[in-house]
Amino acid sequence: MTKQLKKIKLSQIRLETSFRKSEKDLSLEMDISRQGLKVPLIVEEESENQFVLVDGYRRFYALEFIGLEDAYCDVVEHSSEEGRIVKRLGLELHTKKRTGYNLEEMIASLLESKKYDVSTIANLCNVTLATITKYVNGSEVNPEWLRRRKQTGAGFHALPVIHNLNVNDENKKYIADKYLGREIPKTTVDIIKKATEEKAFQDIPEEDVIECFEEIIVQKSRNYENVKDVVNEKALQAGYTKGSHTFVHNLILSLLTRVERIFKNNYYVQKLSKKQKSELTKKVRSLLMILDPPLTWAEFPIEEKIYKKPEKEDNGNLEH
Repeated sequence: MTKQLKKIKLSQIRLETSFRKSEKDLSLEMDISRQGLKVPLIVEEESENQFVLVDGYRRFYALEFIGLEDAYCDVVEHSSEEGRIVKRLGLELHTKKRTGYNLEEMIASLLESKKYDVSTIANLCNVTLATITKYVNGSEVNPEWLRRRKQTGAGFHALPVIHNLNVNDENKKYIADKYLGREIPKTTVDIIKKATEEKAFQDIPEEDVIECFEEIIVQKSRNYENVKDVVNEKALQAGYTKGSHTFVHNLILSLLTRVERIFKNNYYVQKLSKKQKSELTKKVRSLLMILDPPLTWAEFPIEEKIYKKPEKEDNGNLEH
């Protein structure tokens, strides 16, 4: 993109505000008023003394707000509205700090024109096919989610992930509400997605899925093993499966090994109070009772239950 630096009156610059969010930025206005415009606006020349703004909308509004009449601009070759969308999209995708564009809407607009496909857009913007595809995948996302996202400022990329979760709509809505309400970040959404792909997750009844999600959210752990613990425990609560049973059994052995290691630490055991020892003893006994409960009367063998009357003593004459 060839550029020519030129000082242009703001009144000669036309705006295209499609796909923009809120433009006001007080910190930028203060920065420009103190230090001047550091990065030129990018415009296309439509005719003599008439230009259209390609990039720099926040800067343009800031310049207007502080009362400046002109600004330095990089003038680039004239294209079309769609061509300018491609230019803005390319600039935005290569900017670490996102500005005000709704990228998914820009890409959707280009695709609807039938002049561009995903591969062409990726090539023109000098990004990978996967980068564009992740925005395209959001085209089927619930429009209400997209509307709420704009209101709350939540990121876009988690919404296609939630939309494609292998759970029912009620459970998707639960996660979407948490995310759009800024209660959970995208990293948690990604962990939930991974959890739903576990084989054991398929054994969790639908009515228990939200409870499982709640436990995963409470974990707030980057250690995925903790999430697998939750999923397999929930699955085993619903019914026996060899996979979940084996997982939970190995988990318990691991926990008991850790407890044993702690008990072997004399600094811990020798400093236990009588009350603490009593609490531990009760807990251990409780676990043993669950593992190997005593027989109830109903469980005794029948032959052991038969009441045998004692034989009467022979009151006859006894020989001495």
